[in-house]
Amino acid sequence: MPIVIDHLSHTYFDGATSNAAVKDVSLEIREGEFLSVIGHTGCGKTTLVQHLNGLLLPSAGRVLVDGLDTADKKQRPRIRALVGMVFQYPEYQLFADTVREDVGFGPKNMKLPEAEIALQVSEAMAMVGLSMDQFAEKSPFELSGGEKRRAALAGILAMRPKYLVLDEPMAGLDPQGRQNILGMLEKLRQDTGCSIIMVSHSMEDVARHADRILVMDHGEVKYLDTPKAVFSHSDELSQMGLSLPAPCRVAALLRQKGVDAPADICTREDLEAFLTRRLRS
Repeated sequence: MPIVIDHLSHTYFDGATSNAAVKDVSLEIREGEFLSVIGHTGCGKTTLVQHLNGLLLPSAGRVLVDGLDTADKKQRPRIRALVGMVFQYPEYQLFADTVREDVGFGPKNMKLPEAEIALQVSEAMAMVGLSMDQFAEKSPFELSGGEKRRAALAGILAMRPKYLVLDEPMAGLDPQGRQNILGMLEKLRQDTGCSIIMVSHSMEDVARHADRILVMDHGEVKYLDTPKAVFSHSDELSQMGLSLPAPCRVAALLRQKGVDAPADICTREDLEAFLTRRLRS
């Protein structure tokens, strides 16, 4: 079963004032898909994804995870085992004396047998490229920045989530670091079949990796479609304050120069294919 978001609204209250951060949002998150969530700052992206494992509860509407309602307090432990949440700068979530203990905290909290905890810790560390021999007994605080981020992600993966929610997981990373994390996520999806829900400001990453893109605007769903379909709305996205992937911008410049470049070019591969066809014709 998918995650079902059914007429979800969320309002923050601060004394006499209120702010409707998410307004009547309905959608399904499909099993095994890579869904990217984009939008201008303050559009409701983080508020929306924090509902997926019950960190926030709806002011109206409901969220169902494999049929379990996040509003049901008794179901929340199961929901949080299904939906792993990785926050921006996940290395700030590290706290234990060793990497092994930190990665094993979630499975231990799930009251799994020691042998199962050890297996899941080992598997999760392997998924993120951290050797047990080299890293298991190290303090998390001795790791490099990139290693800390991998260890924090391993702590979520050790619980074997069916859905993985990431809020700006590449924040502060250089291009190579971003590609390492994205490659890891794609391999994880291929190996386990888990769904990836990722909030991101990097339009190039979104265009290359997402199956679908959810565009939020002032708490509402503006678009929910494939990258090609979403980025074909270049004028509307620009008006919302969103940058476009570089290949989209190049295609737009070509159109201004009278070249009939398709509006749905959004990746380097799309642009290269168009230019190759153009040169051969």
